[in-house]
Amino acid sequence: MWAVYSSSYLFWFIYGGEFDLPAVLSKLVGLGYEVAKTGFREGFIYVDPLPGGYAGRRVYEEGDVYLLANLQRGALGVTADKYQLAMWGVADVSRALMELSMPEPPRAEFQTSLGVTLNFCREKVKIGGVEFERSGVILTSGELQGGDGIYLSLNPMSGNRYLLFVSVGGRWSYVVEHAKRINDVVAAALARLSCGVSQQPL
Repeated sequence: MWAVYSSSYLFWFIYGGEFDLPAVLSKLVGLGYEVAKTGFREGFIYVDPLPGGYAGRRVYEEGDVYLLANLQRGALGVTADKYQLAMWGVADVSRALMELSMPEPPRAEFQTSLGVTLNFCREKVKIGGVEFERSGVILTSGELQGGDGIYLSLNPMSGNRYLLFVSVGGRWSYVVEHAKRINDVVAAALARLSCGVSQQPL
C-alpha cells in the first residue's frame, strides 16, 4: 500500500535565446495574473520578481498557480501543489503564447515531486564482501540528455516515507502527452515498488 502526503508540479516552457518574457507576462495580466515588473535594460530582459521570487501568480478558488522565469534558459515555468492547478496554469500560458502568435517551445520539461509513504520492497545486495540494502531506486526511459526521456527516482526520507521525483523532458508534444498521464505513471510506479501490491522484481 502507498499514499501521497505532499505534492509539487512544475512545467517549463523552454525557448532558449529568443523569448519575449515581458510580452508573455503582459498578456497573462489579462488572464488574471499578478506579474513581476519586467522590461529591457541595455538590450537584456530584467525581472523585478514578486514576493517569494515569482514572475507571476494567479489565485484560483482551489489554490494558487505561480510562474517562474529562467532568463538563462529563455524559459517560463508554471508551478502548483496540485496537478489540476498546474495544468490550468499551463493552459493559461499556452493561451497567452497563442494570442501572441508565438510557436510552441522547442523543448519542455514536466517535473513532479511527491512525498509518499509505502512499504518499499528492500533487497540485500553483496558488493565487494560488504552487504548493502537497497532502499531506493532510479529508473530511466529514452534519451535524457537533449532527447525525449523520463527520469524517475525514489529516495528514502525516514521510516516508510520516501520522495518520488519524476521528470519528463523533450519535444513539446512528447512532454505534453506524458504530462497528461503522469498520475497513471506515478500510480503504476508506486504499485510496482510497494511490497504487498506487487512482488515483481525490477
